[in-house]
Amino acid sequence: MKKILTTLVLFFFVTAAHSATPLVEASWLKENINNKNVKVIEISSKFVNGSYDKFKQGHIPGSVYIDHIGDKLITTQKGVIGQLPVKKELEALFSKLGVKNSDHVVVSYLGVNSLDFGSAARLYWSLKVAGHDNVSILNGGLKAWTAAGYKLAQGETQIIPSNFKVKLNDKYVASYKDVRNAKRKKNGYALIDARPKAFFIGEKKHPKIQRAGTIPTAVNLEEATIVDGKLKVKSADEIKSLFVKSNAKGKKGYVSFCNTGWFASTVWFALSEVAGIENVKLYDGSLAHWTLNPKNEVINGQI
Repeated sequence: MKKILTTLVLFFFVTAAHSATPLVEASWLKENINNKNVKVIEISSKFVNGSYDKFKQGHIPGSVYIDHIGDKLITTQKGVIGQLPVKKELEALFSKLGVKNSDHVVVSYLGVNSLDFGSAARLYWSLKVAGHDNVSILNGGLKAWTAAGYKLAQGETQIIPSNFKVKLNDKYVASYKDVRNAKRKKNGYALIDARPKAFFIGEKKHPKIQRAGTIPTAVNLEEATIVDGKLKVKSADEIKSLFVKSNAKGKKGYVSFCNTGWFASTVWFALSEVAGIENVKLYDGSLAHWTLNPKNEVINGQI
């Protein structure tokens, strides 16, 4: 009988593991927080007024911390910032965080602005590319957790390093060739610029971008429109409505980009994971990579 019960428990866990939803609510996490196979990672950076010191002042019990900028979630390759780390670097990063391949990873963020959510979306995307499908984002992040009245822990979380193995899945990754062919309308992919309007039309420029403007044929779907006033992701229907309004027309799929792959992560997550739109890819090099080549055309986008 004991053996049967153990088998049933394992069966239900495995079933749950394979049915992880892209978003989980604070109530779900509260119910599952003590499950040894649930791993909570809180992500922030100085750009959203976050830090490890602030994490130690109050965080979801058992969660571990990663800095979007400082902990090698993104790397600089051949002078281009915002790049996905190579396989060995991803394995080192997730092993250091204690992530096991059998874990259900829940990504939390502070819940202060859309850029903050973008960090969570970028970590989610990185895990998916690393072959770890069992991942969710806590909808509303730490702000939603505290708003629900749930307690915070203080101090450091003891981490037992793991031996995380990466099995790269490039279905979510847009290459430079993909983007070049999409610009030329040769591969059936449509380009979606996830930046604020001022960047899209060429009024503002990121310091790491060589030229202001956007990639020809791209449409604009601003990342800030993806979340609501409580920094929660909008519904699938609302996101589909934004998508239709953007007038993106792809016969085979879509490529999300921005300056350095941060804003684009939010739009990728919304379209691919929440709205269920097929064949959405993220160009992590984005305009930081595209504008390095002076032959690559950049234009002022039209709204």
